[in-house]
Order: sequence, then C-alpha cells, then structure tokens
Amino acid sequence: MKETKVYEEYVFENCPLICRVISMGKDYTVTVCGGTLPHIGSAVMAQARPSLTGQGISATSSVLNCVGHKDEAVARMFAEKIAVYGNCTVVCVCGIHLDNISEEQLARVQECCERLIKCALVDMKNMK
Repeated sequence: MKETKVYEEYVFENCPLICRVISMGKDYTVTVCGGTLPHIGSAVMAQARPSLTGQGISATSSVLNCVGHKDEAVARMFAEKIAVYGNCTVVCVCGIHLDNISEEQLARVQECCERLIKCALVDMKNMK
C-alpha cells in the first residue's frame, strides 16, 4: 500500500461527503461516506476486463447491500469508473445518509460524487 488520498465535498452547509482512496498494489479500496450519519450501506467490487464490444476496457461488478440501503448506485459508480480508468480491481464501500432527502438533494449528492471521482482519477497517476 503506497498512499491514501482523502477528498471532501460539502453537499449542504454541514453535510460532508468524504472519499478515501487507498492504493493496494495495482488495485484500490475506496470508501465514500457522509451526510448526517455515515455508515456501511453497500459494497461493490468491480474488475476491469476487455469490453464485450471488443474495443476498450469495461468492468464487471458484484454488489452487497445492507437491507434497506440504497448506496449501491454511488458505490457502483466509484468502483466501475476507477476500475476502468486504472484497468484494475476496485472495492468501494459506501454509506451516505440524509434524513428525508429530496430529489434536489439527491441530485446534489450525485454532483458532489462526480467531482470526487474526478479528483480521484486525476490523482491516481501520482499514487503508483
């Protein structure tokens, strides 16, 4: 393990989203948590593979969800994008909680997560 990078975005005034990326040889472990009650909601393992179209790299994912949690979409997004970019295996554990989240707030979480992924991908070059 060479390095851990931490990225932070604020969804709303005091509700951070925190992403930690740990380099493990050529692979990565990622945690994404935040809101008012960080937790473990979903885990996704993505493994890079040749695309089924025969062009480029894609990823195959496996998912574990805690009952009643919907963190899979965020965990899958991080795991698959990082796996494809790094041509590696990635495990992402995610748990974000905001009470009575609205559609607008959910969109804001998505925007923050996309910025966090971009930061992680830019830094991946320097982590190896």
